[in-house]
Amino acid sequence: MTSDDIPAAPDPRRYWPDQITLYGVTLNLGTTAKTANLPFEGHFVRLAVVPIGSDVPVDPRMMAIAVIYGYAFEGQCYRYDKPKLLVFRPGVPETPATGCGFDGLGYSMWQITKKTPIMELATSTDLAEEIVLNSNLPGNRNPNTYGNNMALAHRGGRLNRGGGSQG
Repeated sequence: MTSDDIPAAPDPRRYWPDQITLYGVTLNLGTTAKTANLPFEGHFVRLAVVPIGSDVPVDPRMMAIAVIYGYAFEGQCYRYDKPKLLVFRPGVPETPATGCGFDGLGYSMWQITKKTPIMELATSTDLAEEIVLNSNLPGNRNPNTYGNNMALAHRGGRLNRGGGSQG
Protein backbone atom coordinates (compact mmCIF):
# COMPACT_ATOMS: atom_id res chain seq x y z
CA MET A 1 0.00 0.00 0.00
CA THR A 2 1.21 3.49 -0.81
CA SER A 3 0.39 6.68 1.08
CA ASP A 4 -2.20 7.36 -1.65
CA ASP A 5 -4.30 4.56 -0.18
CA ILE A 6 -3.94 5.34 3.53
CA PRO A 7 -5.96 8.14 5.17
CA ALA A 8 -4.60 10.30 7.95
CA ALA A 9 -4.94 8.84 11.42
CA PRO A 10 -7.74 10.43 13.45
CA ASP A 11 -6.99 12.50 16.53
CA PRO A 12 -6.36 9.89 19.25
CA ARG A 13 -7.98 12.11 21.89
CA ARG A 14 -11.33 12.13 20.10
CA TYR A 15 -13.28 9.38 18.37
CA TRP A 16 -16.07 10.14 15.90
CA PRO A 17 -17.49 7.00 14.31
CA ASP A 18 -18.80 9.08 11.39
CA GLN A 19 -15.67 11.18 10.83
CA ILE A 20 -14.88 12.46 7.34
CA THR A 21 -11.46 13.95 6.58
CA LEU A 22 -11.51 16.53 3.78
CA TYR A 23 -8.35 17.32 1.78
CA GLY A 24 -7.95 20.62 -0.04
CA VAL A 25 -6.89 24.26 -0.02
CA THR A 26 -8.40 27.12 1.98
CA LEU A 27 -9.58 30.11 -0.05
CA ASN A 28 -10.62 32.44 2.77
CA LEU A 29 -7.42 33.17 4.65
CA GLY A 30 -7.22 35.77 7.41
CA THR A 31 -5.71 38.54 5.28
CA THR A 32 -6.17 39.38 1.62
CA ALA A 33 -2.38 39.34 1.18
CA LYS A 34 -2.51 35.56 1.72
CA THR A 35 -5.88 34.84 0.12
CA ALA A 36 -6.08 32.47 -2.81
CA ASN A 37 -7.90 34.21 -5.61
CA LEU A 38 -10.09 33.02 -8.47
CA PRO A 39 -8.83 34.86 -11.60
CA PHE A 40 -11.44 36.24 -13.98
CA GLU A 41 -11.07 38.79 -16.78
CA GLY A 42 -8.01 40.51 -15.35
CA HIS A 43 -9.49 40.62 -11.82
CA PHE A 44 -9.52 38.35 -8.78
CA VAL A 45 -12.71 37.04 -7.23
CA ARG A 46 -12.20 36.78 -3.48
CA LEU A 47 -14.61 34.89 -1.31
CA ALA A 48 -15.38 35.61 2.33
CA VAL A 49 -17.85 34.49 4.97
CA VAL A 50 -19.25 37.41 6.96
CA PRO A 51 -21.85 37.44 9.74
CA ILE A 52 -25.25 38.90 8.83
CA GLY A 53 -25.12 42.66 9.45
CA SER A 54 -21.32 42.86 9.32
CA ASP A 55 -18.58 43.27 6.74
CA VAL A 56 -15.85 41.73 8.90
CA PRO A 57 -14.76 38.33 7.52
CA VAL A 58 -15.12 35.32 9.81
CA ASP A 59 -11.93 33.55 10.85
CA PRO A 60 -11.42 30.54 8.50
CA ARG A 61 -11.00 28.35 11.59
CA MET A 62 -14.68 29.07 12.34
CA MET A 63 -16.09 28.82 8.79
CA ALA A 64 -13.94 27.62 5.89
CA ILE A 65 -14.25 28.14 2.16
CA ALA A 66 -12.09 25.49 0.54
CA VAL A 67 -11.43 23.72 -2.71
CA ILE A 68 -11.72 20.03 -1.79
CA TYR A 69 -9.86 17.50 -3.92
CA GLY A 70 -10.60 14.34 -1.96
CA TYR A 71 -11.71 12.86 1.33
CA ALA A 72 -11.24 9.86 3.62
CA PHE A 73 -14.08 7.94 5.26
CA GLU A 74 -14.04 4.68 7.20
CA GLY A 75 -10.40 3.97 6.38
CA GLN A 76 -10.67 4.57 2.61
CA CYS A 77 -9.40 7.42 0.43
CA TYR A 78 -11.53 8.95 -2.31
CA ARG A 79 -10.74 11.54 -4.98
CA TYR A 80 -13.24 13.74 -6.78
CA ASP A 81 -13.20 13.75 -10.58
CA LYS A 82 -13.53 17.53 -10.37
CA PRO A 83 -12.62 19.56 -7.25
CA LYS A 84 -15.54 20.85 -5.17
CA LEU A 85 -15.80 24.37 -3.77
CA LEU A 86 -17.30 23.92 -0.29
CA VAL A 87 -18.24 26.16 2.66
CA PHE A 88 -18.36 24.41 6.04
CA ARG A 89 -17.73 24.77 9.76
CA PRO A 90 -14.69 22.57 10.57
CA GLY A 91 -15.00 20.20 13.52
CA VAL A 92 -11.35 20.89 14.37
CA PRO A 93 -8.92 23.51 13.01
CA GLU A 94 -7.27 22.79 9.68
CA THR A 95 -3.89 21.09 9.78
CA PRO A 96 -1.31 20.26 7.11
CA ALA A 97 -2.57 17.28 5.13
CA THR A 98 -1.27 13.79 5.84
CA GLY A 99 -2.39 10.61 4.14
CA CYS A 100 -4.24 9.83 0.92
CA GLY A 101 -1.29 11.10 -1.13
CA PHE A 102 -1.68 14.75 -0.01
CA ASP A 103 1.41 14.74 2.29
CA GLY A 104 3.91 17.58 1.91
CA LEU A 105 2.20 19.17 -1.10
CA GLY A 106 0.78 22.27 0.61
CA TYR A 107 -2.72 20.85 1.09
CA SER A 108 -4.72 21.11 4.29
CA MET A 109 -7.13 18.72 5.94
CA TRP A 110 -10.21 19.13 8.09
CA GLN A 111 -12.26 16.69 10.14
CA ILE A 112 -16.05 16.91 10.00
CA THR A 113 -18.90 14.46 10.59
CA LYS A 114 -21.64 13.19 8.28
CA LYS A 115 -24.10 15.63 9.89
CA THR A 116 -21.96 18.76 9.27
CA PRO A 117 -23.92 21.32 7.19
CA ILE A 118 -22.08 22.08 3.92
CA MET A 119 -22.74 24.46 1.04
CA GLU A 120 -21.35 23.55 -2.37
CA LEU A 121 -20.63 26.48 -4.66
CA ALA A 122 -20.71 25.73 -8.36
CA THR A 123 -18.48 27.77 -10.63
CA SER A 124 -18.31 27.80 -14.40
CA THR A 125 -16.28 29.99 -16.68
CA ASP A 126 -17.21 30.18 -20.33
CA LEU A 127 -18.68 32.55 -22.88
CA ALA A 128 -22.16 34.01 -22.30
CA GLU A 129 -23.32 32.03 -25.32
CA GLU A 130 -22.68 28.77 -23.44
CA ILE A 131 -23.63 29.72 -19.88
CA VAL A 132 -26.72 31.82 -20.65
CA LEU A 133 -28.05 30.77 -24.03
CA ASN A 134 -27.03 27.20 -24.83
CA SER A 135 -27.63 25.91 -21.31
CA ASN A 136 -31.34 26.75 -21.73
CA LEU A 137 -31.84 24.86 -24.99
CA PRO A 138 -34.23 21.89 -24.90
CA GLY A 139 -32.34 18.81 -23.81
CA ASN A 140 -29.93 20.79 -21.63
CA ARG A 141 -32.42 21.92 -18.99
CA ASN A 142 -33.42 20.18 -15.81
CA PRO A 143 -36.57 18.10 -16.35
CA ASN A 144 -38.52 20.11 -13.76
CA THR A 145 -38.27 23.27 -15.93
CA TYR A 146 -40.31 21.81 -18.78
CA GLY A 147 -44.10 22.27 -18.89
CA ASN A 148 -45.81 19.51 -16.98
CA ASN A 149 -49.15 17.90 -17.74
CA MET A 150 -50.54 15.53 -15.20
CA ALA A 151 -53.41 13.10 -15.42
CA LEU A 152 -56.31 13.90 -13.12
CA ALA A 153 -58.73 11.46 -11.55
CA HIS A 154 -61.27 10.13 -14.02
CA ARG A 155 -64.62 11.83 -14.55
CA GLY A 156 -67.32 9.87 -16.24
CA GLY A 157 -64.98 7.00 -17.03
CA ARG A 158 -62.21 8.86 -18.86
CA LEU A 159 -58.98 10.55 -17.88
CA ASN A 160 -58.61 14.29 -18.40
CA ARG A 161 -55.35 16.13 -18.85
CA GLY A 162 -54.68 19.09 -16.62
CA GLY A 163 -55.51 22.49 -18.07
CA GLY A 164 -57.64 21.09 -20.90
CA SER A 165 -61.34 21.54 -21.54
CA GLN A 166 -63.90 19.03 -20.33
CA GLY A 167 -65.35 18.70 -23.89
